[in-house]
Parts: sequence; C-alpha cells; structure tokens
Amino acid sequence: MALLRKINQVLLFLLIVTLCVILYKKVHKGTVPKNDADDESETPEELEEEIPVVICAAAGRMGATMAAINSIYSNTDANILFYVVGLRNTLTRIRKWIEHSKLREINFKIVEFNPMVLKGKIRPDSSRPELLQPNTYMGYLDYRKKAIKDLGISPSTCSFNPGVIVANMTEWKHQRITKQLEKWMQKNVEENLYSSSLGGGVATSPMLIVFHGKYSTINPLWHIRHLGWNPDARYSEHFLQEAKLLHWNGRHKPWDFPSVHNDLWESWFVPDPAGIFKLNHHS
Repeated sequence: MALLRKINQVLLFLLIVTLCVILYKKVHKGTVPKNDADDESETPEELEEEIPVVICAAAGRMGATMAAINSIYSNTDANILFYVVGLRNTLTRIRKWIEHSKLREINFKIVEFNPMVLKGKIRPDSSRPELLQPNTYMGYLDYRKKAIKDLGISPSTCSFNPGVIVANMTEWKHQRITKQLEKWMQKNVEENLYSSSLGGGVATSPMLIVFHGKYSTINPLWHIRHLGWNPDARYSEHFLQEAKLLHWNGRHKPWDFPSVHNDLWESWFVPDPAGIFKLNHHS
C-alpha cells in the first residue's frame, strides 16, 4: 500500500505538470474536420499539426484528470491527441469514463504506467519534517549534505513551482533531462538529499536541482495558484475570468468540502459513469 501511495503521488504530480506542458497556439477556425482527414485533396502542409498531450490519471483523483481533459478539449481548436496514463488496474475505468461520457469525441490513447521505472528512485521513508520552508530551496533540499552544498544554490533562493511549466521537449531530449532527474532521484535514495513529502516532492526536488537557473517565468495569469490552500480565501470573480489556468494546489480540492471557487471547476466536471468519483460539497 505504501508503494501504491508513492506511485499515485507521482502520477498526481505528472498530471499537474503534463497538463501544463501545452504550448498556446492560435489556430484558424474551420480546420479539417476529423471525418475528412483522409481527403486526398489536402496536402500534408494543409493538415493541422497534431499536438500530443500526456496527462496522468491517479486513481483517487481521476475526476480531476477528466475535468482537465474536458477543459482543454473545450477551449481549443487545435488537433489534440490525449495520452492518458494510468496504472494497470485503472485502465478499464479510464476507457469507460471517456467512452461513456461527453469525452467520447476526443482523440486519445491509454498508456499503462509501469511502476518498475521507480525502482531505486524513491526512498521507503521520504518524510523530512526538519525542512520547514517550502517556498525556498531550503524548504526542499538538505544543505547539510555536501552534494547539495556543492550545487552552489543559495538556500534562500525562491523555488519555482514545477506544477505548472511549459517545456521545450526538443531541448528536454537534447539535454537528457530525464536522465538528469533520474540521477538525482537515485542519489537521494542513497544519500537522503531532499524532502519527498512537500508539494509533490517526489519529483519537485530533483526538478528544482536540474532546472536551477535554466527557466524563465511565465505570465502569472497562466498559473493562478493556491486555490486549495485556504477555504476562506477567495479571488475576485473578475480576476478569475481573466485567468488562463487555475491551480487548486493544497489540500482543499474543488470536488471536496470545504473548497473555494468550486463552481468554476464543476463547469468542466465529467460525471463518473461508474459512480466511484463523487462530488462532496456538504459538511
């Protein structure tokens, strides 16, 4: 059960990250209809470029995955292909949710997540209560360790939030980012270098290391965060209408009670045909 919880934490983190690895691209109205895609009169240059979106479905938060897919699909004219990633025991449920709901029109493929890729990369006991400042690098990294000191990163440096990023996948492959992340995950297993319990720390801490000094900020409207931190804190309705992406990071999720601005999230919610994932807005 402990391993399953770790795996679902990774999937949840990937859900947040990969949801936002979508480059905004303005496309023209009246693009090639799906059922006319094989028309020989169209040249390859005239066909709309396919944009792959990889999104992960953690078992306990699958409703969040479907709401995100629905929001993306409903707010773009781009030719999106969704790769929905889940554990083996969730794949049938994922397919049923998509094919027996309003999402049946999306283009998608279901990919099984193999937990063996995490072997040797996650510590059995990842709790680090002594790291208490999650808004700085000190909040994630243990500066008592030589490997961390040698990075030359100031402990007081503000950490970026890798829960919402736009990634250049060409550079990602060229710089072998996945290998770099795996290296630091393996070093943490051996040396206990960072917290894996704060803010999706299973993947957050190694990303903070690998991407230090290698990122640019994005327009804040593309990441309205902290919606799940305090059920009594609210943004103005006008501000939220201007927002591009809403992030309910924190424990107060919009499908649960208590939560804020859940009406905005519910507008994209897709009911679970199996009746497992349910809204809970009552005390």
